[in-house]
Amino acid sequence: MATDSWALAVDEQEAAVKSISNLQIKEEKVKPDTNGVIKTNATAEKTAEKTDEEEKEDRAAQSLLNKLIRSNLVDNTNQVEVLQRDPKSPLYSVKSFEELRLKPQLLQGVYAMGFNRPSKIQENALPMMLAEPPQNLIAQSQSGTGKTAAFVLAMLSRVEPAERYPQCLCLSPTYELALQTGKVIEQMGKFHPELKLAYAVRGNKLERGQKISEHIVIGTPGTVLDWCAKLKFIDPKKIKVFVLDEADVMIATQGHQDQSIRIQR
Repeated sequence: MATDSWALAVDEQEAAVKSISNLQIKEEKVKPDTNGVIKTNATAEKTAEKTDEEEKEDRAAQSLLNKLIRSNLVDNTNQVEVLQRDPKSPLYSVKSFEELRLKPQLLQGVYAMGFNRPSKIQENALPMMLAEPPQNLIAQSQSGTGKTAAFVLAMLSRVEPAERYPQCLCLSPTYELALQTGKVIEQMGKFHPELKLAYAVRGNKLERGQKISEHIVIGTPGTVLDWCAKLKFIDPKKIKVFVLDEADVMIATQGHQDQSIRIQR
């Protein structure tokens, strides 16, 4: 009973606070009367308050809504887990690189770089990148979580060494980032020596009419666009994998957005 009394007291106190907060004091000035006296009228207007029954209905509705939200979250979580275990689902994820059925040379390169198991972004993105038929993918994750290694592994997996022409194209917003990504490609593919890489960056000039025989081309938008459209070093129709690295930077940088769209088309 003591608990009930305490609860009732708290309810009464809260009701009193609400009642006071709903009071609005209005002060109206009037013109002076004939005696020159200023008169003011203070009027208290109380706004309409909800009845106890209405408050109970609101609490019940809120409680029901919370239950529905929680149950939907649980159902969705279970559904995602089921889809992630289904190899045919786009949400399929893996817990080891062996599950990806990579070429032995690439698997050896992955382990040589110090990767023991896929990171969160890799375990979700790589199955989609390596799926048949190929799928488009937009991946977003913090720096240092393995995005570069993920799309590099996807490019290396799609290359056919016997075909001597560019099959994968990666655009980077800056010269430095292109070189950095190129180093990852070289390290991961070092046990696959027949795979070749070309840098489409400033300073790397080729003779007109020359055709590139490297399997992977990485570069900045301006140079890549020249190699594709003006100099005809690359046949865009033969590209199997197109990577737009740091896409948010590309979109925000003046000129890069238009160049990237033209290359993609």
